[in-house]
Amino acid sequence: MNDRDTDLAPAQDDAALLSALRELELPARLLQDLLAQAPDHAGEVLLDFVGDVTRAGRTDQARRVLEVLRAYPPTSEDRQYASIELAHLLQRSGGEQAVAEAERITAELLSPGGLSSGPAEMLAEDLEARGELAEALRCLNLASRDLLAEPPEELEGVEARYLTALIRRSRVRAQLGMELDAHDEVAVASARRLLAETYGDVGETRTEGSESDRAVEALFSREAFDEARVRGLLTAEAAEHGADAYYRAADRHLREQVRQAPETRWSVALHGVAEIEAFAEQTGADPADRATALSWSEAEITGDDPRLVPWPPQRNETCWCGSARKYKKCCGAPSNR
Repeated sequence: MNDRDTDLAPAQDDAALLSALRELELPARLLQDLLAQAPDHAGEVLLDFVGDVTRAGRTDQARRVLEVLRAYPPTSEDRQYASIELAHLLQRSGGEQAVAEAERITAELLSPGGLSSGPAEMLAEDLEARGELAEALRCLNLASRDLLAEPPEELEGVEARYLTALIRRSRVRAQLGMELDAHDEVAVASARRLLAETYGDVGETRTEGSESDRAVEALFSREAFDEARVRGLLTAEAAEHGADAYYRAADRHLREQVRQAPETRWSVALHGVAEIEAFAEQTGADPADRATALSWSEAEITGDDPRLVPWPPQRNETCWCGSARKYKKCCGAPSNR
């Protein structure tokens, strides 16, 4: 921190956090922003910074910041979010020790009292993507706890944006082969209502190139990106600069499509590797061909499928790409225009 920062004295509770951050030789502007923020906003500032440096490929710096935030969290939720982000980084590194550490952090989060509702919903996305459905359901039950305490009939008519955890819970329960309960039925009805309000009659969706005014962009999920790259399912251009560049390019493509045909209403379907390879084998198509994924979405994604995400989200909503960052801080950032 330079001399111009000294007139902004940190609160006593923040002193340890700021002292540890100074040792990382972070940009002076970041420290200024932290000093200017209310203490309970410091974690959000740091997590946004982590997202920025991760996209820039500086994962070691992102990891060090997350470790400091875990050690000196302004709030308990900040520690949980930092832990989830750190575990995600470690898992993606692929190293044996890193993956073991990620699993240890995840086990810590899953221990009794280890998660509050917001972080629980975020962790559930990672667990579901890795196929750890039972653990994902545990998180979603926790994230939906207050909703599950309400009689299902009291939730009828509630907007889908307030029921996201419940909607994801219904999806995971379906993947586990569980029968829909009354809360699942409310969640599915809410998701269908949102899609109908956004797209009109969504009994039929389309992929790029049809005559309908509704379109679906099919992309590999964030968790499947590395496997898809290793298996040669992404073109060299798409895979060259990593997952964030892949999704940002897709977002730019979608905006260009809207400029050319403003009447078209878009949504995004994120998929894994196994489902595309299985579809390709069944149809005799090339799993690396972009058209195969679009054909898969046309054949497999119905209008009420929870994987169908309306695009674009609002600026302050979670980005469609699965980064857990706000859209305005991720694919919707001005720098990506």
